[in-house]
Amino acid sequence: GGKGGGEAVAPGVSVHVVKDEKPDLLEEFRFRVPNPGGGKGGVKVEAGAGAADADVPIPSPDEEEQGMLSVPRIYLCSRTHSQLHQLVKELKRTPYRPRYTILGSRAQYCPIKKSDDECADLTKNKASRPLETACGYYNKKGKLLTELRHAGIWDMEDMAEAADAHRSCKFFAMKDLLADAELVLCPYNYIFDPGIRNALGIELGNAAVIIDEGHNVEDVCREGASFEASLKDLQDGVNELESVVNFYGEAQSALQFMSLMHGWLNRQLDQAKNDGARDGGRAHGRGVGGFASKMSGPVVPGPDERLWKGEEGERALLHALCPTLAGTGANVESVRRHALMVVDKAIAVADYSSPLRQKISDTGKSFGESSLGKCYGTAKAVRSLLTNPRDYVLYAVPDLDHPGETDSYFAGRRFGGSDSNTRGQGAGVAMWCLRPSVAFGPVSDEAMCVIVTSGTLSPIGSLEGELGVKFPVKVEAPHVVPRRQIHVEALDALGDFTARTQDNPKMPAQLARLLLKYLRAVPRGTGSLVFLPKYALIRRIMEDWERSGALAELEALVGTVLAEEPGAQTFASTLDVFRGAIDAKDGGGALMLAVYRGKVSEGLDFKDDFARAVFCVGIPFPSVGDVKVRLKREYNNSRYARDSRLMPGGDWYSHQAFRAYNQALGRCIRHQHDYASIFLVDARFCMSEEADRNKAMVSKWMRNLVQRFRDSCESIGTLGEFFQRIAADPPGPPKETTHTTAQLATPMMSQPPATQDEVLGVVDVTFTQAERLRRDEAVRDGRHVDLTLSDDEDDGDGDEGEGEGE
Repeated sequence: GGKGGGEAVAPGVSVHVVKDEKPDLLEEFRFRVPNPGGGKGGVKVEAGAGAADADVPIPSPDEEEQGMLSVPRIYLCSRTHSQLHQLVKELKRTPYRPRYTILGSRAQYCPIKKSDDECADLTKNKASRPLETACGYYNKKGKLLTELRHAGIWDMEDMAEAADAHRSCKFFAMKDLLADAELVLCPYNYIFDPGIRNALGIELGNAAVIIDEGHNVEDVCREGASFEASLKDLQDGVNELESVVNFYGEAQSALQFMSLMHGWLNRQLDQAKNDGARDGGRAHGRGVGGFASKMSGPVVPGPDERLWKGEEGERALLHALCPTLAGTGANVESVRRHALMVVDKAIAVADYSSPLRQKISDTGKSFGESSLGKCYGTAKAVRSLLTNPRDYVLYAVPDLDHPGETDSYFAGRRFGGSDSNTRGQGAGVAMWCLRPSVAFGPVSDEAMCVIVTSGTLSPIGSLEGELGVKFPVKVEAPHVVPRRQIHVEALDALGDFTARTQDNPKMPAQLARLLLKYLRAVPRGTGSLVFLPKYALIRRIMEDWERSGALAELEALVGTVLAEEPGAQTFASTLDVFRGAIDAKDGGGALMLAVYRGKVSEGLDFKDDFARAVFCVGIPFPSVGDVKVRLKREYNNSRYARDSRLMPGGDWYSHQAFRAYNQALGRCIRHQHDYASIFLVDARFCMSEEADRNKAMVSKWMRNLVQRFRDSCESIGTLGEFFQRIAADPPGPPKETTHTTAQLATPMMSQPPATQDEVLGVVDVTFTQAERLRRDEAVRDGRHVDLTLSDDEDDGDGDEGEGEGE
């Protein structure tokens, strides 16, 4: 809480002080600290400046009801489990020893890879006979729980080994650890998807939420507040609920809601099909001015589709839920109240903690669970759209997997360039949220504190507008690596790497020639990464290289050549082969082709020899053929969005591209002694009219380092000199810190670092004595604190900040 006290964020490290904070906050509250020994005694804490140590008793339930605060729980969220794995490894390096869990899906954790329905059937009697279900892994989860609790600190590899040894279920063990966890590590959707939050009983009222890799939070929140229901799911839900009401009359509310939604969607799809047949598709955007007009004009539905934007979607759903009342010309507010009543009754019945769900659970059967789950998800989405109509579009489509694709040009050109491995959903209705604040707002309102961290959050003003909140505290940190350890260069050898260039049959050979030239100057036995916009493009390049012999030439030069593939099944093995080729130290090395927005490009650590060269080929603009992208651009250009401080649609489109681009650039240079060469392979960074604007969009720590040479001979010569200079005077190795019991009694860094890079590079910023005094005085006065060295103190090795973080 409190009001922000900072001005504009200064270059380098800056701290915005929160004003109006009460000085002796700790003295106003009594904290419940669990006693590991299980006795009645408390623990000693210091309750404010000058206070004596005192035993803090555990408050009774009556005291808690009177407003006493318990110790807050911390939720630490990241995009993928591989990133959570890295966070846990870092946790093991600290003296912090909380009780914690790592939440994951059944698909991630189930040792026998059962679906939700199959698992529910195997464990249907778990409430009455928890050790005698049909799943032997579930029956032995207690052994895994005991081992993890005794271990104190463990990572995902430790958990997997223990689960294999005991043949226990990791999925249910992690859910059980949630009950008393002080730290919860989980993917984003466990916090921002209200359905998942409700299913797991996650309450944020006494919690701090930390969002790692926060540049993804906008997309995650939009997805979390969006929902798609297939016609088949609605029909299956109606069929099952018709049987459920014969045993549980209270399920009638859920059946009524699902029947109304199913009937309405059927009518809309039939009407759209009839309309398309009458006008030959002209009303749906076919033959209306070609590609340019489709991209610049308003988004229109494709053949056999119905699209409602903003408040049009609200009116459509009111007619769906109140067909009789809406048709009589009744007052709009009356219709709205009746529709909300229908939705709220369905939510109350289908809620995971409802009496009906409890009754079904007590029977040890799963009959009705599937249909009630579908009802709950659909009803919550409808409720959100009716509450925030201007932030949604409602879209009835004959194919949920390919909505809005009215032109063959768009086929396969989907957002992020990733290939979908999901089964076709068929016809259905999509409720797409266009503003992240719909999902972020409830989290920020409920949680005690939300911290967003990333190297690529800029521009912060736009982020605040999209998320619908003001961050009173903002910190920008500079990069820890001196300029001499980074070689950044823009190359125009492939021209403007647009869709036209990508489709050129000569492009794979041109890329191979470029890599063969530059990789000869990169140290042997090291790793190199090449980022490209799409998986399909990577596959085509690899196939072309294999036919032409370019692949054999590259393998002779760098050793192993690999390509990232979509999906999680092959990723771990591909990464192991890449790292193993470099760890072998036989002079071979490895080269990996990877995709922007993929697993390699975000959150993974390719430090030291794992990435001495990174080639970012092209700029990963979202697909112009993705109807979601076009709808978002149109929404951000609306007056409503401008009044809400959202950036224009074109600017949003560019920032989506460069956030993904900067994430790929950041895979190398991972600590203050690291070094690497980075190549921006696109003529739009060179001499074109867009060059200055595009370079201004790359991370601050890099944009002033971008070089451009007259010819490839000068370029390759400079690259060779860079690595020769590093070899002659290598940076010092990173020092591993081990914490013994004796060390924990003293601060983690008792001596101030010697250089500016070290001072500004650590996460908990360490100050010299003079800087500490200046900081303390400013904090007491409630002023903004700029902790960067002045220009005359700068020794020339430092650089601007790597990125921004809230």
